[in-house]
Amino acid sequence: MPTTAPTPKNIFALRKQYLEEVVHSSNHTNWHDSSLQTNYGRVDLLGNAVYPSEKFLAPIPSEGSLYALGFVADAFKDFRAYYLRAVMAGGIRQGQGALSIVEPIRGWESMHTTYSKTIDSIYGNLVSLYFEKTGINGEQTDRRPENFKQFVALLNDLLYTKGGELSLTRTSFVLSGRNPIASTGLAIEITPNLGTESTKKFFGNPNFKFYMNALKKFGFMVDVDYPGRIIADIGSPEMQHYMSKYGITVDNLFEKMYYKASDFDYYLLKVYISQFYNTYVASYPSKTITTPTKCGKPAKRVIVREQISANDYSDDYWLSIYANTRNFELGRPINEHKIKRIIKNAKDLRKNLDISEAIRYIGDTMRKYQFKK
Repeated sequence: MPTTAPTPKNIFALRKQYLEEVVHSSNHTNWHDSSLQTNYGRVDLLGNAVYPSEKFLAPIPSEGSLYALGFVADAFKDFRAYYLRAVMAGGIRQGQGALSIVEPIRGWESMHTTYSKTIDSIYGNLVSLYFEKTGINGEQTDRRPENFKQFVALLNDLLYTKGGELSLTRTSFVLSGRNPIASTGLAIEITPNLGTESTKKFFGNPNFKFYMNALKKFGFMVDVDYPGRIIADIGSPEMQHYMSKYGITVDNLFEKMYYKASDFDYYLLKVYISQFYNTYVASYPSKTITTPTKCGKPAKRVIVREQISANDYSDDYWLSIYANTRNFELGRPINEHKIKRIIKNAKDLRKNLDISEAIRYIGDTMRKYQFKK
């Protein structure tokens, strides 16, 4: 039976049909569909990958130490107080699980923690599955770098084929599926995500209508796939009321409360790649090369690897690595001729202006390809 490839249009139609069958969605307008808004809270108005500054976080009322952005925490506090008043007044049916008394179980989670685990995983896979992996018969493959430049060349070979899966730069990670919406500071969860059947039961909860209406009253949306997750609707007048107390609008939210990931990509790439190599050298300080001779006895030569500093190499060298890495992460939308021109332009900017302008140029150029299909 032929199938139709999913597109945003037919995905939307299928989800609408699902909602109409399970819950009368026409009664509610505060839905968040992550399949159609994949980068909500993760990009600014110009499409830059962003993440919140921790100094703007505030605790949310809970049994544990949970946080959200200040205006989100304020709105949730008022929502929960409103909900509890309804409970006390008998307007909420008891014995109905999470919707009897709303209790948050998850708030903001640091992007740095998850990103750090991803970086560790990349290094582990790079060494164990690429550099030091043995052949079928136990022989050593010849992908063991002798020095830093060989290391980088081999890393580039891997990124060329797997770059879209690895997320080495912070920008790539922020926009990847590994980075949960919890990292935006805009989401709060009141139940675990237990799958489709539990979602249907959630929709059928007698308190669900009140829950949806109460959330809308305070500027929150509900995740259509995971209704136990509520998300601040920064476009709603209700949430903008809370934002205004912090001098925040939709136009300046990401500028004032978030960091732009690309501001750190170049410098972190230098750190991580040089650390990768130095860690590799510490674990594998030498390489033995065996070559055949006329007499039949193979000759052996031992190469001792030396650790390096990122500053041993010029900015022009690292700019080239940065541009190529971002292109690989994007799935290589830029051909070889054009990427060489981009690198040359970046080097010219560094020479004639400064390194910051060169970095910004590469980041802005790559952003144009970030959402192209």
